[in-house]
Amino acid sequence: MRINNVVGFVKGNTSRGLTFNRKLREDEKKPYSETLNRALDYLGVQNRALIIHGSSFPARLSSGEDQKIGTPYGQEEFLDFIKLHGFNSVQLGPDGKLNRKDTSPYTSSAFAKNPLFIDFTQLKSDEYASILSDDEIDREASDIEIPNENYTYTDFDEANAISNTLLSAAWNNFQNKLNQGDNNAIRLNEEYQRFQQENSYWLNDYAVLDSIAKTYGTDHYPNWSQEDRELLKRVKQGDNNARNRYWQILNEDDNSNIYKFSQFLVGKQAKADSRARNITFIGDLLVGGSSFDELANEDIFLKGYKLGCDNGGPFDSPQTWGMSIVDPNKLFNKDGSLGPSGRYLKAKLEKALSNSSNIRIDHAIGLVNPYLYKEDTVVKAKKRDEHGMEKEYTIREKLHSGHLSELGIDRNHNFEKVLNRIVLPTMREHGIDPHKVVWEDLGWDRTGVFNKVFRDQEHLNGISGLMWVKSYEAPKDNWAYIGCHDNPPVQQMMHDSSVTSNEPWKLDYLAYSMYPAKYQGHEREQFKTRIKSNPREYINAKFADLLRSTKNIQISFMDFFGINKTYNQPGTVGNENWTLRLNPNYKDTYYKSLSHNDAALNMPEIVSMAVNAKVNDDIQYGKASYNKKHEIQPMINELNHWAGVLKEPE
Repeated sequence: MRINNVVGFVKGNTSRGLTFNRKLREDEKKPYSETLNRALDYLGVQNRALIIHGSSFPARLSSGEDQKIGTPYGQEEFLDFIKLHGFNSVQLGPDGKLNRKDTSPYTSSAFAKNPLFIDFTQLKSDEYASILSDDEIDREASDIEIPNENYTYTDFDEANAISNTLLSAAWNNFQNKLNQGDNNAIRLNEEYQRFQQENSYWLNDYAVLDSIAKTYGTDHYPNWSQEDRELLKRVKQGDNNARNRYWQILNEDDNSNIYKFSQFLVGKQAKADSRARNITFIGDLLVGGSSFDELANEDIFLKGYKLGCDNGGPFDSPQTWGMSIVDPNKLFNKDGSLGPSGRYLKAKLEKALSNSSNIRIDHAIGLVNPYLYKEDTVVKAKKRDEHGMEKEYTIREKLHSGHLSELGIDRNHNFEKVLNRIVLPTMREHGIDPHKVVWEDLGWDRTGVFNKVFRDQEHLNGISGLMWVKSYEAPKDNWAYIGCHDNPPVQQMMHDSSVTSNEPWKLDYLAYSMYPAKYQGHEREQFKTRIKSNPREYINAKFADLLRSTKNIQISFMDFFGINKTYNQPGTVGNENWTLRLNPNYKDTYYKSLSHNDAALNMPEIVSMAVNAKVNDDIQYGKASYNKKHEIQPMINELNHWAGVLKEPE
């Protein structure tokens, strides 16, 4: 099938007749990058991560094919591009298989990877026994479109349709080649058999569940029959009828075979990519469990309770995520060893670490001091917003671990032991320093239990959101950002009075941050005038302030590329949530934005502002002599030169 008509693109020809703006020439890239990195080192910014989830990566122009979703694998050209501009790591989202009808990566599977990330063009090679042909891929994947905007969107329905068809073809071709004695297919099958053995602790159960879910068109198991919901449970209880049906699905249903094979393929590509890349990938650990996680490990989850967050919904009401939460009474055995819930958490973390050099812990407070609610207790309430519009929101009975022991839910306060007895030891086993991990500790001050464990006992570093925190108030070992996947881009935040009324957004604060010295009063006043009337200057000031905050920073792909669209609106379910994606022509649109002084980040310009502010600040407070200004000025001049180059027309 042909998904979409070609828009301004012919395979093998990336030109649309546009006049592209100034790009760095090959001979300029090395000195440009060296200057930028030397300046960032002077600022003390050791880790610079671009936040971009796997589905938001661009389609690769070199392939000429679009699978309607991005993939983080095989993106050497993109990674070289962001490295050129000063980034040395990438903050991914969870890479689990998505639930049907739910595109949030934060409700995905803990063990199964997202098969939509498979690069099907690789399956044409000898390494994959040529189990797909050009014709088969051309019939399904659409030609790459290059829109006029600097963004495009993931189409999950089309991506699934393409993936399902190509995986079915690849599986059938694989079987045919094996039957014909194809040597490459035999070698690939040996790998596949090893993969099944190594992942037997979850793979077969999830394959059976996926086959059942496909018949219903949903992973939401309350919509299944009781017989299907309880199949794995009855198998574990020794029910012969259930066992017979389980093995029938596993051995005779092609859906389950294709599911297992898809997990092999995406795992193989992820592993190869992790070995080849020369940039740090930061994975993302899910705090809750998916529907498959719950059905496959039913005995280890709390019955009747779900995980959410006590704020962030409409009118700051609770967010009710519907995620499963492990039973704390099964985390540890009496002898101190890990119980079934503890082994599950450890296995989940190890899976998340398998192809990453670092990890982000999503909603870390949920590991130690979870917000739980009774799933059968629902109260609907209505309230008018500031525009007089009536909105409905949900309140559920909330429980925190400080009270759970009284209710018999966490008799031994085991949630409080998860960090130092499961999570931190597992990180160290994988060579990861927990103090360098991206701990999403937002809301830590709402509960003394989490604060006691996270800060007082373990002395871990969290995240500083510079939406609300001044740069000099952020602990230096924290990770810092202005916006992440849960925030709109700065272009939108700067027009939101609920944001800009906070001190870190005010003109006086930004002017003092950029011109801190007493002798810079005149420059400071001029700067205030400029940023008041010039959105580009205002955005530059915010990101230069970020570079003066901590050793570790993150910048969202929306802000770096100047995309004035929101990736995710927390606490809501919308058609555009999780779909924002880079234009495949991202380089050209990025440089075009810079030359037109649009919102994409001109990194040398921002870094120059931050360096100038730092040296003046150091002189002001006696950390450096005035001669330091003369020592640093050549580097500032170089940065300004490159900032100007990026604004030149082609």
